[in-house]
Amino acid sequence: MLAPLLREFRATLPSLKESGVAATGVPGVTFFWIGKPVPRAPLIYSAGIVIVGQGSKVGYLGDRRFDYGPESCLVLGIPVPFECESLATPEEPLLGIRIDIDTGSVHSLVARFAGKLGLERRERTAARSGVEPLAMEGALLTATARLLESLPDPLDRQVVGPAAVEEILYRVLRSDKGHVLYDLTQHQTPYSNVAQALERIHRDYRESLTVEELARESAMGVSSFHRAFKELTGDSPVQYLKKIRLLKAKGLLVFEGKQVSEAAYEVGYASPSQFSREFKRYFQVPPSEAETLHYNDAA
Repeated sequence: MLAPLLREFRATLPSLKESGVAATGVPGVTFFWIGKPVPRAPLIYSAGIVIVGQGSKVGYLGDRRFDYGPESCLVLGIPVPFECESLATPEEPLLGIRIDIDTGSVHSLVARFAGKLGLERRERTAARSGVEPLAMEGALLTATARLLESLPDPLDRQVVGPAAVEEILYRVLRSDKGHVLYDLTQHQTPYSNVAQALERIHRDYRESLTVEELARESAMGVSSFHRAFKELTGDSPVQYLKKIRLLKAKGLLVFEGKQVSEAAYEVGYASPSQFSREFKRYFQVPPSEAETLHYNDAA
């Protein structure tokens, strides 16, 4: 249902690159395409809904595996560094969109339907995964098709596009994975506390952040914070911070042409040699060969 609409939009783009990303004209919605298989590699996914209409992707977070393609999308309430592989060919490239999570829109929806979503009664004492696959079917699939159908027309992009995005958020909230978005609107829960800590890490990853400091700012004990953080992200806070720094450094090396020592200091490493060791351990290549790393739509 979505593949023909995605192919039509791809045909309107002037870019001849084998893989890439492009704005759609609808706020918060990005189109991406990948024209060849991409082996499993580390990347950062920000909070959003990843919808693949042609081809498929496999994500790995801790001991969990996520398969998503035309049959299911991926809902992320938090930013996560995980590993991903893309299944595509030049004849049938991977085509999809990602919708950024606007927390203001989610808050508005939850407030508008307070007490009627059925999520309020669910247990919130424990943290839950911030990443979940969700079946692409029924009203969710129809709303996504309506979003894609709006892309060719400038007026439709302004009126129908945002309305379709809001419906998609609503349909996700109404689904059995609605807690991924709903819990972002709740205060003083393990999920919302860790989400707040993640914002701090992504903003201040260059600083010497400690688990004790993050736990205190989250109004949690160190052990309970550590447990909730790992349950939600698949990593300990220290592992997560390290991955964010290395992924940020990869961008500096590949897209900005920084020297290895420059990239190391810029992302918070005091020792370029330690940075080089950890970069090679994570990416399987030394930072001097970062340009050989595969393209990824979310990197």
